[in-house]
Amino acid sequence: MSKGADQTVRFADKDGDDLAPVTEAILRIQAQDGSLPAERALADRLNIKRHLLRRALLALRDRGALPTPLPRPRRPQPTTGGAGGIARDTNPVEVMELRLMVEPPLARLAAVRATPNQIAQMRALIEGGVRQGGSAADLHRMIAAASGNALARVIHDMIRTIDHEVRESVHAANLRPANDADEHRAIVEAIAGRDPEAAEAAMRVHLTSIHRVLSAILG
Repeated sequence: MSKGADQTVRFADKDGDDLAPVTEAILRIQAQDGSLPAERALADRLNIKRHLLRRALLALRDRGALPTPLPRPRRPQPTTGGAGGIARDTNPVEVMELRLMVEPPLARLAAVRATPNQIAQMRALIEGGVRQGGSAADLHRMIAAASGNALARVIHDMIRTIDHEVRESVHAANLRPANDADEHRAIVEAIAGRDPEAAEAAMRVHLTSIHRVLSAILG
């Protein structure tokens, strides 16, 4: 199938329409090229809207025909403005107050939108990485990604970058509640159980625990 042939493909754009033609075209392109191009380029090649492409990619990932991409960990970098400037004017307790406003609704969305592969990755992480320490941020990043809201994920990454910087500045990077692992498990199981209310509540309980620890130590 040539690129010219790709461009002749037309797909309907309504929920409930058959996605088989577009998923088949995606798999053909992957077989031909060895990998898929960026989302925008793939949508242009197939001459379809990006939201339809996303539905098709999600369907393929749910079936295991395509891997679910892991969110890329972003190493916090020292900055001279933007997030760095904000970090100089705030503190860990204030950041936790903001996380309490942002992350519980993201967990709620993740309970509705997370793919089976994303849920499996969250479970694998709490069984291994988080229990060994150092990967809690990865779990929260996965949940933000599973919310399906790209803008919210960017905002979440910015908040976590500031969180890292302000905690490092007061030597509080590793402060966690004693029942951290159980709280993470409760969040993931609520998401896996497709229970938005429970997922939101579990995330709120978890962040409140962290807020309490930081407040007690930092005042």
